[in-house]
Amino acid sequence: MTLLERVQSPDDLKKLSPDELTGLAQEMRCRIFDAVSKNGGHLASNLGVVELTIALHYVFDFGPYPEGPDRLLWDVGHQSYPHKMLTGRTHLFDRLRKKGSVGGFPSPEESPYDLFAVGHAGTAISTAVGMARGDALKDRKNHVVAVVGDASIVNGVSLEGLNNAGTLHRQLLIILNDNGMSISPPQGAFSHYLERVRVSTTYDEFKKISRHMVHQLPTTVGSRIEQLWRHFKEGVKSTFWGGQMFEAMGIKYMGPLDGHDLPGLINMLAELKHVQAPILLHVKTVKGHGYEVTCNEPTKFHSPSPFQVNGCRVEINKGSGKSWTTAYADAMIALAKQDPRVIALTAAMPDGTGLSKYEKEFPDRYIDTGICESHLTAMAAGMAKSGMRPFAAIYSTFIQRAFDQAWQEVILNGVPVVFCTDRAGYVGDDGAVHHGFMDQAFLRPLPGIVLMAPSDEAELNRSLRLALSLETASAVRYPRDNVPATNFEDAIDPSLRSAAKQEWKVGRSRRLRDGSDATLIVYGALAEAAMAAAAKLAGEGLNVGVIDGRFCKPVDGDMLDDVLQPGHPVLTIEDHLLQNGFGTAVIEYAVAHGLPTGTITRLGMPDRLIPHATRKEQLAEAGLDAFGLAASTREAVRAAAAMNQSRGIDAAEADADVDDAVSH
Repeated sequence: MTLLERVQSPDDLKKLSPDELTGLAQEMRCRIFDAVSKNGGHLASNLGVVELTIALHYVFDFGPYPEGPDRLLWDVGHQSYPHKMLTGRTHLFDRLRKKGSVGGFPSPEESPYDLFAVGHAGTAISTAVGMARGDALKDRKNHVVAVVGDASIVNGVSLEGLNNAGTLHRQLLIILNDNGMSISPPQGAFSHYLERVRVSTTYDEFKKISRHMVHQLPTTVGSRIEQLWRHFKEGVKSTFWGGQMFEAMGIKYMGPLDGHDLPGLINMLAELKHVQAPILLHVKTVKGHGYEVTCNEPTKFHSPSPFQVNGCRVEINKGSGKSWTTAYADAMIALAKQDPRVIALTAAMPDGTGLSKYEKEFPDRYIDTGICESHLTAMAAGMAKSGMRPFAAIYSTFIQRAFDQAWQEVILNGVPVVFCTDRAGYVGDDGAVHHGFMDQAFLRPLPGIVLMAPSDEAELNRSLRLALSLETASAVRYPRDNVPATNFEDAIDPSLRSAAKQEWKVGRSRRLRDGSDATLIVYGALAEAAMAAAAKLAGEGLNVGVIDGRFCKPVDGDMLDDVLQPGHPVLTIEDHLLQNGFGTAVIEYAVAHGLPTGTITRLGMPDRLIPHATRKEQLAEAGLDAFGLAASTREAVRAAAAMNQSRGIDAAEADADVDDAVSH
């Protein structure tokens, strides 16, 4: 039996010898590497925290919630694979991130060892402060630890949490896992500040003292770490300089410490756990530690697709087809060549948004702010006010973090910022923490904003060209998927093709297929599935029309005036939550203009969380694949026919009543 197989819980971990802990770390790395090579997932960040995670579970008692007693909170939950292994989930890693198996982020539904479902940066310090205060009020004598990594310390919420953590009068340990990286190379002055700390004499001094001095101090618990801290403050000036920002907030600073020195970590954590005050331990790790290829290319191996190892080479599987993200990058490059005002912005996602390709072409018109969506949005407003045309590429799940800035700085001030919301709708293996299911819901109430969703690559280019021409804010949404293999011009009814290829006009849809039995109005990337459903139904004798809605705000009123006829079934289709989405916009227009609503069926994401699986599986579960759309259309046609028949009978009975009244 391997060491990893022997560890089914943190209690088993505590039974291992120091030498066995080192062997366990190697086994865990191999298991993570193997699991990600088969299934994809977050690799480099997890390889970098193996020793740190072992040390934490070895020293503290992070039992299952709510018994605990100690609390472990993760920031950017994609560094939690080692934690999951040590809490009884190793056997599930063969199907990492697959439907029904272990997910890529902490989840209380998956395990009581996970306190929060978390996939966004900047949250751990605030939730840790909250648990520390709550446990203190409950008179619990426990320990609270927050692990902050991948440059999420620069997030605004992290800094707010630090500011409040300094007012605590009890134990709180914040571990700054500093690997010199974000998801990509870190950005901003704070990252340079940490780099100066790492290259100063502090690092070497701290390594020496943490290795020798801890064991030489008095054995009285509580006094040892206080003496150690005073030694640094008084004798090692570079250490105090390195942590002066945290010290000014009332948080004791220790470090940097070698995050791969397992005995040193255990010794230091054993001392720090007794400090009844907030303290920050600065741990220096290497992203991708243990494998040369991941250390050399940590960005590439941050979250790779499945891959194969061939000798000294690692070949990442490339899916067939072209992704929406790549199509966006190509469209932005074409746009920037036409207009010198175009500037591309991202919040630590240059690869994920495709903008690393754009940066090579236009390095002077590209900015990565780091994990700071709120700052990015406010900065974009300033750039637009200065006459530039900023395109802010932000995942749908992350743009909600900048809602206030979208309202106050962008909309209220009437500046033409373009939000490019990648990962809209279901995202597949990353699961609920990354689903982009409500961007239209919170953007749609903003006065004057134009909301768009293209259905293929040609439409994506048209939508971005329109956005560039606008003097108001706009947003373009697209999924984590491939663009259709061929643009819809090839599948559109021949008589409709010419109109479908025209440039976009605000609030104007396009017709893809005529049909008298029902009409599907689809918003965005699900148009391909809608066309497939209509083709399937045609083989069954149903003539179903398909309209590419293009705009959620403003909706195409002329089109709705035409298709919303009494007795005619209309289905709205969107990869978005039903509440306040495209279908809601259609209903609102119909009610406001006295159009019939009785035969409108809204199809979209249900009011529940769908866990990690492939995007195809998630769409099928929600009834948004071609099969599900066809089934819903059949039902809508049957319901409309029954309603029409009932109305016909009622009308006949009414006529008979009139005849009787006249005859009498």
